[in-house]
This record gives sequence, C-alpha cells and structure tokens, in this order.
Amino acid sequence: MNRKARILLTVVLSACFLFIAIRGTEWSRVSDALARTAWIFVPGVFLATIWTLLIRAQRWQVLLRALGSVELPPLVHATNIGFMANMILPLRAGEVIRPVLLARKTHLPLGGVMASIVLERILDLLTVIALFGAAVLLVPVSAPVRKMGWALLLVAAVLCLAIGAARWQEERIIRFWRFVAQYLPAPLAHPLGGFVTGFLQAVKVLDRVWSFFLLGAWTLYLWAIIALVNAFGILALNLAVPLGSAVLVVTALVALAVSAPSAPGYVGAFQFGCTLALGFFQVEQSEALAFSVVLHATQFLATVAAGVFSLVNEGLSLRQIEEVRESHVTAA
Repeated sequence: MNRKARILLTVVLSACFLFIAIRGTEWSRVSDALARTAWIFVPGVFLATIWTLLIRAQRWQVLLRALGSVELPPLVHATNIGFMANMILPLRAGEVIRPVLLARKTHLPLGGVMASIVLERILDLLTVIALFGAAVLLVPVSAPVRKMGWALLLVAAVLCLAIGAARWQEERIIRFWRFVAQYLPAPLAHPLGGFVTGFLQAVKVLDRVWSFFLLGAWTLYLWAIIALVNAFGILALNLAVPLGSAVLVVTALVALAVSAPSAPGYVGAFQFGCTLALGFFQVEQSEALAFSVVLHATQFLATVAAGVFSLVNEGLSLRQIEEVRESHVTAA
C-alpha cells in the first residue's frame, strides 16, 4: 500500500472513531460541562505530559546502554521532536524521526537505535495488556469478560518471561524459526522472519538480568505518570467516578484506542477511547466528550510545546524533520 493510500486509511479510521464518539451528542451539554471545568487542574495535565516525555528519554537511555553511553539532552530533544511529529505529521512519523535524529547526533548505529524503539514498544504493549486485564477486573462486566481479564494478566506475565527467554536462548529461537519458516508460504514467512530478526536484535539490549528489571521499573514509572495525567483530567471535569478504577480504565482503553492507525494527533481514536472508558462508569456522553476535549487539547499543546523547544534548541525546522522521515521510508 502506497503512502497516500495509507494516509487516507488513517483519516477514514479516525473519522469512524470520531463519529462513534460524538454520535447522539447533545452539544449544549458538552458546552455546559466545559464551562464547569476546574481549570486549576489543567496545568497538572500539561506538566505531567511533559514529565512523561522526560521519563521516556530516561528509559531510552537505559535501552541504549548496550550500544554505548548516551547523555540525556540529545535523548530528550529526540523524544520531544519525535512525539511532536506524531501529533502533526501522518503515519506516526515520529517513530522513525526520533531514532534517526538520535543516531545522527550520537553516531550510534541506526539499526541498534531502531531496535531499542522496537523493545520500547514491546514493553509498552505488555503494560497496556496488563492494564487492560486489570481494568476488566475493576468494572462491572460479565463473568466471561472477567475471566478474559485474568487471562490477559497471565498473557502479559508469560510474554515478559518470553522476552527474558529470548535474550538468553537466541540460537534455539533462530533454529526453531528456521524449522517453522520452511513450512510457511513465502509472502508470510518473509515479514514474520523480519519481525523475529528485529525482535532478537531488540532484546540484545538486555545485557544482564538487572537490565530487565530496571526497564520494568522505568516502564511502570512511566505509566504511573500517564495515569496521573488522566487523573488530573478527571478532576478537572469533576466527574462523579471512583478515581482509582476510572483512571486505570481510561489509561488502558485510551492507550489501546490510540494504538490503532489514526490521523495525526490521534484525533478520533482518543475521543473514542475516552467515551468508551467512561461509559463503564455511567458518565454521560457529553461529559465524557468534554473530558476528552480538555485532556486531548492540553496534551497536544504540551507535546507540541516540548517539540518546538527542542527544535529551536537543535536548530532544526519542521521541513527538515519531514525530510528526515522521507529519507528513511524503508525504516518507516
């Protein structure tokens, strides 16, 4: 699928998500909910969002230890610019721009830096799976769905063990994959082989057992602050929900929603995740939508502000950032 078709697909998906989120909305109630916003909590959303970017840079520093020692400032600037690019450029361009900028700045091998991004995404995926499983256990759902929650927690634990095993059993995994691949059709074997190779390269940064637990701690720290962002949003809209469980459900479902292909800034997907999550707590759609607007707009501004700060610091322009993405289409 060419780039234009992929962009069109993300826009269509975002439009579908947004339609579901706003369908049947009484806009006067949304306006009333926004008018009642306790703006004193909104700076907390802004500052905590920037805090998450700093934590991501610090965790990335740990992920890159196998490649060499990297100072924090270039990691912070690459992270800020990359996440800003995700907000304003199509196709999650920041996922490529971020490692390319760092590789150019530090002269680290691009393949290794890319692999660190793969592992970073795997860690976040495992956390979201675990959060979703825990969220299912906290909201009123049917018994089969509750069992699914326990199953997801088990899956997350098993996958964590699998990552550790992959690091220290690489040769066996390669032999097993070669055995399996010979029975698969080439159109399927080739992309799966690329994934296996990339995954094994990524987990090489786990040079010792301590690194595994350290990265786990950084990941939990990161998602705790992401949850804090959502908590400030709930307090700002004064939603009548149990704060702890609502924060967990919102964090899990919004993370799952924005992981789907969507337009720049996760427009539509973000609103869908918020309204879906708060619907479990019988929050009116108008209030849930107002919550999504305040939270999304504040996070957008914080991320773009951090990105602009780093662009100025690094002497770069948006056009140069877009050129970085265009020059690494294969990596994208």
